[in-house]
Amino acid sequence: MRQSATTVADIFSRAARTALRIATVTIAAGALAACASAPPSARVSDGGSGGGGSSRAADAPTPRVDPNAPIRIALLAPTTAASRTASRIAQDLTAAAQIALSQHGPANLTMKVYDTDGTTAGAATAAGHAVREGATLILGPLTAESTASAAPVAARAGLNMISFSSDPSVAGGNVWVLGQLVGDEMRRVFGYAGSQGVGAIAVIHPNDRYGKAVAAASGAAARDAGVRVGPVLGYERSFEGIEAATKANAGSIRSSGADGVLIADHGDGLRSTASFLSYYDVSPRSFRFLGLSRWDDPNNASESPLQGGWFAAADPARHAAFTENFAMKLSRQPSPLATIGYDAVVAASDILKAAKTGGPPAFTAAAISAGVHEGATGTFRLTEDGLNRRALAVMEMTADGPAVLDPAPFAAPGA
Repeated sequence: MRQSATTVADIFSRAARTALRIATVTIAAGALAACASAPPSARVSDGGSGGGGSSRAADAPTPRVDPNAPIRIALLAPTTAASRTASRIAQDLTAAAQIALSQHGPANLTMKVYDTDGTTAGAATAAGHAVREGATLILGPLTAESTASAAPVAARAGLNMISFSSDPSVAGGNVWVLGQLVGDEMRRVFGYAGSQGVGAIAVIHPNDRYGKAVAAASGAAARDAGVRVGPVLGYERSFEGIEAATKANAGSIRSSGADGVLIADHGDGLRSTASFLSYYDVSPRSFRFLGLSRWDDPNNASESPLQGGWFAAADPARHAAFTENFAMKLSRQPSPLATIGYDAVVAASDILKAAKTGGPPAFTAAAISAGVHEGATGTFRLTEDGLNRRALAVMEMTADGPAVLDPAPFAAPGA
């Protein structure tokens, strides 16, 4: 039986409404931090497993690299961006990349950082400087827009790029994206849910760039995981928008045959959506609530509808070890995207080491897609379609916070 309207008003207090409105205003910063710069374009089939380029090679032939000669790679980052958030991310990406170079880089590998100023024009200019100064591979830049601007410059010189973006629409051609992908996360949590008897999953998401990327990738992720997607529903990310959408769509979720619900949100938006779904009889008593890595927040533990929910995330033990190492060396906590800077240099180092021992020529498309790498939070690989696959854990939200339910596999999917 549903609670009374008075009780609901008590649960969703004026303070909660204000907090959600504040979170909505600040969502742009969160989107940058997650590298979800834009939804996948139409060239990505179902938003899922394929990159967009018609050819995997750069416009010009990739220059042959003597793996034993001095080799320089370039890292493009917005170190002097007007956005304080972007500048901080750039500093931590760069610091993590330097740590990886010192720990994993061959002696003949060096790296130079090029500032993009946090603009698309700056990214193209930085790529041009890197090309003229003899870079053999470009790491970065941070966002999809900057990647799209820099990629043609690199392609004309025959250089490949490993971008920090998580937007699959820029993958392809001479670009691989290294950011954690929502399609990969959905495959992991959908696959685990299916193994536990969940057969059909409804998806509810905010109508922002991140949410639209989730909606676009849900079909392919479900097919890969062997489950069925139920209704895919969007909402405006405000208290009123969430209330209206859950009230209007709860019936269609109940009648769809779904026994799981993916809530693709975070913070106050996630907690409000879970509570309103429960109020309108789409509750954990009848549905398994599922989520993605944005659920990985101890503050969600106090929201009873989320307790028992499952979500995909990086291995917490590996992430904690990276954070401890970073903090010990730099006396500060890393921003969430620092791990991607580390992973990019690990991949570049592994590619060069393989070339030294008879593997594919360094930094060619074949070489980039060939290996499996031990990154900051687990194993990963870069795929032939310009995307990446990561070994992810399945977590359960408990009253004490997130806990590992199904550990991350030792190898990235498809390895």
